[in-house]
Amino acid sequence: MISTYQQLLEEATLSFKQLSQKSHVIGTLRLVVALAILVSIYFAFREKSWLVAAIILLLLILFFYLVVIHKKTNLFRKIAQEKIAINEKEIAFLEKNQFFSANGEEFQDDTHPYSYDLDIFGAHSLYQYINRTHTFLGRKSLATHFLSPKADEISHLQAVTQELSAEEHLRWRQEFMATTALIGDTQEFYEQMEQWAAREEKAFPRLLRFFLWGASLLVILSLIAGYGWGYERFKVVCNTLITINLFIFLTFIGKMQKSKLGFENTYHLLYTFKRSITLIEKATQFKSARFELLREKLHEGDESASRSISQLSRLLDDLDNVGNILVSIPLNILTFYHLHTYRKLLKWKQAHAKHIALWLSVIAEVEVLHSFANFSYNNPSFAYPTLNDQQLISFESLGHPLIPAKGRVCNTISFASHRFVILTGSNMSGKSTFLRALGVNMLLATMGLPVCAQKATVHPMKLLVSMRLSDSLSDGKSYFYAEINRLRTIMEQLEKAPCFVLLDELLRGTNSEDKQSGTFRIIEKMVALKAIGVIATHDLEVCTLSDKYPDILQNKCFESQIIAGELYFDYTLKEGICQNKNATFLMEKMGVI
Repeated sequence: MISTYQQLLEEATLSFKQLSQKSHVIGTLRLVVALAILVSIYFAFREKSWLVAAIILLLLILFFYLVVIHKKTNLFRKIAQEKIAINEKEIAFLEKNQFFSANGEEFQDDTHPYSYDLDIFGAHSLYQYINRTHTFLGRKSLATHFLSPKADEISHLQAVTQELSAEEHLRWRQEFMATTALIGDTQEFYEQMEQWAAREEKAFPRLLRFFLWGASLLVILSLIAGYGWGYERFKVVCNTLITINLFIFLTFIGKMQKSKLGFENTYHLLYTFKRSITLIEKATQFKSARFELLREKLHEGDESASRSISQLSRLLDDLDNVGNILVSIPLNILTFYHLHTYRKLLKWKQAHAKHIALWLSVIAEVEVLHSFANFSYNNPSFAYPTLNDQQLISFESLGHPLIPAKGRVCNTISFASHRFVILTGSNMSGKSTFLRALGVNMLLATMGLPVCAQKATVHPMKLLVSMRLSDSLSDGKSYFYAEINRLRTIMEQLEKAPCFVLLDELLRGTNSEDKQSGTFRIIEKMVALKAIGVIATHDLEVCTLSDKYPDILQNKCFESQIIAGELYFDYTLKEGICQNKNATFLMEKMGVI
């Protein structure tokens, strides 16, 4: 795996060097052609030769052709540069566990049923571990998959993730990823795009369209006749038409500026969108239903989304210099170039604007699928769970995916014979880590991803967790009140349907007698509501409930040992109730008591 990334890194480095050289050559040619144009213009005025004028025209065509080629070459050069960064980061991620992508902290919700408790967002979180998106919509869409996974999509997501993660598709994925890395969009961009698409525009007057062509032709002919051939009457006509054309152009310049969307570097932004869409449209090698559905969304009738976005890119690029009066005034006086572009933009908007949001959402979703495939590719030992609808849940050699493989201790657990586990263990023995491993892998399973286990059987169901709550000083609510609210939400969800529940040391904000009584009653209610899951506790009396519900509750534990005056943990899940304690030993060891 690392060797493959190293090979791709070498290929990208070579490509970057070649494209850099090509860009330098084209840039030099552009400069030479520009100088040739200036020299030709000088001779054209001096010699008044039509041949020189024709040469100027050909040089101008060559110059603009070089501009287009230079833009594309620089884009491919940047893509190669992004591929270098991608492979360098993936190698560092695998070798040194260096997280590098956006961590999704903006999507954190402390009131969510599990995201805060399981450290789904934030530094070194599961989101950051999996995330390989670059666009704002991609990051947002990935967060939605984490926060609201859909059970009916699991099999489709498993299929497309397995397909995309195959090594023969790695180059395609990196090409797509490197292209989206250049988009550089923001939330503000999407808001502006939505506003622009929704804003109604007045249709371009049809008669004005014919006038623009006629006025352009007349002013050019009168310019040639009046100032080229010396006819005084045509000079008057030319001057009059120039004044009229200038007035018309200035009337529309405000509307044209507004239609540019107010974006900087619009051509670059939309061209990278277009190229991302093209990669999806041409990816016929992928046969999974999920990917096919996304490709279908990029077609409206006989026209493809990439072609439509390309048209928009060119139109906005053409309007980009309308505010430069040194260029736009002479250009529009003679040809109404920007007004014709503006008319085409209005026509494009009427036909395609309603589809923009859908097209961009497809790019975002493919980014998400790439992230899923990258996660699967980087973890070939992870297993895709077998799904069922009989409330059977089991994991063989389960571990936490964020713990590096070398230091990961895996455990096997099944909820087939007993639906609920009372978990005990001394401090730092691994109870909370095990609960998080269970929660994270249940989430991965419901997202259609492989889990950190050798084998897994999962009935997809809602995940409800109460492990790490916080005081809310801003609204005056204590930790205990927050915990009670969370437990109430859990009970309400269990009344609707069985859920997978993870609880860690309940009712820490009250006295021991009240805490024990409350814990007993909570577990008994969960038994009645057919919950599946685990509760971790230090109160060994709670374990006696397994005698009352022998077919539903089971006791498991993590033990610690003191060997040669040192505390030792094996983090291995065992049957029964914890027998060892370490709090006093630790305080003595650290000189607290």
